[in-house]
Amino acid sequence: MSYILPCANISILFRWKAGLGIAAAGAMPSVGLYFGIYSYSKRTIIPRLQQSLGPNRGRYTISDSAVTTIGIATSAAFGNTIASFSRVPYEVVKQQLQTGQYPNTKTAITAMFRSKGVRAFFPLGGVSIQMVRDIPYAIITLLTYEAIQEKWIQRSSLQQKGWKDMASGAIAGGVGSYLTNPMDVVKTRLQTQPELYGGSMLACARDTFIEGGPAAFLRGCVPRLLHKVPANSLFFCFYEAFKRMME
Repeated sequence: MSYILPCANISILFRWKAGLGIAAAGAMPSVGLYFGIYSYSKRTIIPRLQQSLGPNRGRYTISDSAVTTIGIATSAAFGNTIASFSRVPYEVVKQQLQTGQYPNTKTAITAMFRSKGVRAFFPLGGVSIQMVRDIPYAIITLLTYEAIQEKWIQRSSLQQKGWKDMASGAIAGGVGSYLTNPMDVVKTRLQTQPELYGGSMLACARDTFIEGGPAAFLRGCVPRLLHKVPANSLFFCFYEAFKRMME
């Protein structure tokens, strides 16, 4: 946020609220698709890895914990790859609203469509740009969450409670958000100003580094954490509650 303060009124600080409607509407099917594929893949991949690579299964074996880690990471990457295709359009609109280029969602969608047609919602390299942030974020967040669930909750003699799921989700979301903030900076720049970099992630990362050094990749980290930590906390709480109800 700091890089926009010198050239804008203080009211721009509150533009993070812009795009919440389109973000919520787009997130519901995207998240459902993502976690549906993740859960199914995890149940399928881990047992198969155990059979082929688990301890005492053959010449090349790895530990159970390594099998689980690979299974979770692969499932997270697979689920997020599929979900990224549905996530790009609403992310592009949200970024346009949050940078103040349009006053509301309807105006943004109409103007963007008139300008470039459907291509406006799928900018050059849009899906790959989205994946650069979302796949590492998914892997880090879910590995952290599953590790906390395994070591703190499932091995605890205490009864599983919602607040533990909330705490696990908050920690996982915070870790994933902070470690992938550099990717988020690059993604945001490419989606809001694609003409400056020709869709090149390397060119965008290089120019970002030249402009502000390593610190430039942490821009927007605080508001992103303020969003991701509570969002993941609530999400995983409800996710575990519904999962237990359906078992």
